[in-house]
Amino acid sequence: MYLEAIVIGLIIGFFRNGRLMNFFEVKFKGWTLSIIALLIFLIPFGIKLFTDSDVETAIYPFVAMVICALIVLFNFEKTGMKILLLGILLNLVVMGLSDFKMPIDTVKMEALGFGSFVESMSEGNVINYVALEQAHPISAYLGKIIALPKVYPLAKLISIGDVIVSIGIAWIIQYEMLLSSVKTRGSMLQFSYKSKFNRR
Repeated sequence: MYLEAIVIGLIIGFFRNGRLMNFFEVKFKGWTLSIIALLIFLIPFGIKLFTDSDVETAIYPFVAMVICALIVLFNFEKTGMKILLLGILLNLVVMGLSDFKMPIDTVKMEALGFGSFVESMSEGNVINYVALEQAHPISAYLGKIIALPKVYPLAKLISIGDVIVSIGIAWIIQYEMLLSSVKTRGSMLQFSYKSKFNRR
């Protein structure tokens, strides 16, 4: 869903005469924390790959998401960050109430053709998901319960939090693409005005 949000944000940005390079020139505070978040997210996979330990690892993806929320807070003044934070918080709440795992509707997953994934969950091989019926009751509203249809190439289940996060991502990308372009044109106009004034 997040990949689609990036694509949609770029399309809207281009449609509004924004420039892709402008977005990459935007400075985000605390962006280095995203690297730490990624490494923490990958820790459980390393544990399962190199050891036979049964230690609980669901906390790591949860902590990684908390760090992402902190990065958003550091950049809270940017347009779209409030939307992004709301989505992240909704996912964090339902995970925090469900042993740090994201609840997911296994019936809908099987209907989408992900029977092997559901089987892996039942065997305890999926570290960051839990069946909806085994999670907190609020999962019926905030868990991954929204099914994207089979005809969609990237069919999956998403949560309300995922939807809001995706809106935030698309909003931030298109806005920063456009905002940077406006700033650039404004600077050029100001420079041109000063140059004409100085010649006089």
